[in-house]
Amino acid sequence: MDYSQVKAKNIEYFSNLLEEGVDEHYAVAQSRVSHHKRFDKMLELGDFNGKRLLDVGCGVAGFYGFLKERGIDAQYTGIDINPHMIEAARGAYPHLRQRLFVHDIIERPIDEPFDFIISIGPLNLKFETDLNMDLTGRLVRAMYQSADIGIAISMTSSLTKKPHPDTFYYDPAEVMGNAMTFCANVRLDHTFLPHDFVMFCYKKDLYDF
Repeated sequence: MDYSQVKAKNIEYFSNLLEEGVDEHYAVAQSRVSHHKRFDKMLELGDFNGKRLLDVGCGVAGFYGFLKERGIDAQYTGIDINPHMIEAARGAYPHLRQRLFVHDIIERPIDEPFDFIISIGPLNLKFETDLNMDLTGRLVRAMYQSADIGIAISMTSSLTKKPHPDTFYYDPAEVMGNAMTFCANVRLDHTFLPHDFVMFCYKKDLYDF
């Protein structure tokens, strides 16, 4: 399987969920409770107020709605490989139409700077171990290269006790070890959900603080 097949399967899978029209959390294969826990954890990356924030794999821009509910005024941009998700996000937030667009950061770097970049649950569909790991490694590196301050990414964890057969679960130690080959300031949190972890990577080295 190559990356074009991965993208096609990803788009088909999530487009089908979107068509079922339950809610924004179901559309990205998450429960409301678990998704809001991920949203909360993203806030630990830094102060988003007034900052340029890129949401990679934004889906229907649920994180933007969450920020507004919290009174956080970030300069939000959302990208997704799925045009149906972007169409739905633009419908929900028409004032953001120019800041929501189809883009694949793995294939092509984003052409503008951001302070913070986040990604909530990307590449969780199960393909092949080497392929999942390679694509996620490329995603993390692409996010890191385009962020001026830092990035945060939530991922499904191999430490879960209740795995789903269609979900790929990442080894937290392996993911963190790979990130540390290019980022010296890395933090990992596995305390907010039993089946997820979040990795934070910052541009400033620990010696710079």
